[in-house]
Amino acid sequence: MEAPPLRRMISTTVFFLGLALSAAGGESAFYLWQRIWTPAVAEAVHGCDSPLSVFAAELSARDTARTDAPAGLWTRNDITAVFRLRTDALNAAGFERLAAEIARNGCRRIQLDIDVPERRLGEFARLLAGLRRKLPAQVEELSFTALPCHLPHPEFAEAAQAADYYVLQLHGIEVPAKIDAPYALLDAGVARQAIRRAREIGRPFRIALPVYAYRLSFDPDTGAFAAISAEGDAPPEEHYRKRLAAPDPVILRELLRENPDLPVVWFRLPVEGDRLCFDLDTVRRLEAGELPSPSLDFELRRVAPRALELWITPRATLRLEPIRIELRWPQRTGEFDPAPGVQNESADRAFAILPARLAVPFDGCGVPVRAATFFVDETNRPKIKEIRP
Repeated sequence: MEAPPLRRMISTTVFFLGLALSAAGGESAFYLWQRIWTPAVAEAVHGCDSPLSVFAAELSARDTARTDAPAGLWTRNDITAVFRLRTDALNAAGFERLAAEIARNGCRRIQLDIDVPERRLGEFARLLAGLRRKLPAQVEELSFTALPCHLPHPEFAEAAQAADYYVLQLHGIEVPAKIDAPYALLDAGVARQAIRRAREIGRPFRIALPVYAYRLSFDPDTGAFAAISAEGDAPPEEHYRKRLAAPDPVILRELLRENPDLPVVWFRLPVEGDRLCFDLDTVRRLEAGELPSPSLDFELRRVAPRALELWITPRATLRLEPIRIELRWPQRTGEFDPAPGVQNESADRAFAILPARLAVPFDGCGVPVRAATFFVDETNRPKIKEIRP
């Protein structure tokens, strides 16, 4: 997925999709924005038993960029096709092209994802109502994404009347100008106020909640903001200082408990290789009312009479820095083979001395990582704990 355009307020409207649900209450859905249908994406879709809202196409004033998802996907009852419109396509011509694109796909459930400027909400409401009249017969449901800043405007209620429901995105990040400035991905006060206003409007809506993080990069000398990314490649680690804007599980659980009647759209569906997203187990625990706490599971696997593998599985955690652990051995005499990328950070790194500290790359929430193989006898097993900053 492309990183969102840089601006003082980074809005993630582009990322949020609606539920393929016929009635309110309880059931959750996931957003999938990938444009290239890799084996990992296909496997994630196959393994998810929740409704999915999937990127279908993005329309700008001149171009249309489509996903390469299987064509038969759009006719499924549990799939919502999401069409992203750039602001320069927020006009009659853009909506004409949109209607043609919807007909081309044979979609049953449609959602529009547009960064609508507040001053153009009235225009959007009229265009949306006109689109509704032109939709082909197979379209059963029409929705759109919305921001908290939209809700106070009377024109927003008109737009909500033209759709079956809208998805209220409750998060976004105000980019910090400096590395020491405060920031948050999800502000509980803003979220609660937006939900109250949405309830007062009286139209059906869903709430979008984040289970992903932003990577923030800052100039190493001045501390000034340099770049933001939600996945994919980041600026070279050695050239920038990094911070993570991640969702707070406490706030997520509180919002779920306070609004049990509202369906939730989680952004985003976990896909193998995505290091900035909670895994499915963490999301399901939140849905069950639990509070997942960051932790590491350590497993020592005997793979040969004198060979012991150490595996680490991070739980309910997102991070940029490596996992750092301390190992306390009954006897430190022995040999070991670190996995690729693992660093021995022990004070004494002599040959035939087992490590006392290791730095292990973080490969993603819920992803088991082999740290090293130790060549030791049956009785020499270490006690392991995480080294916290």
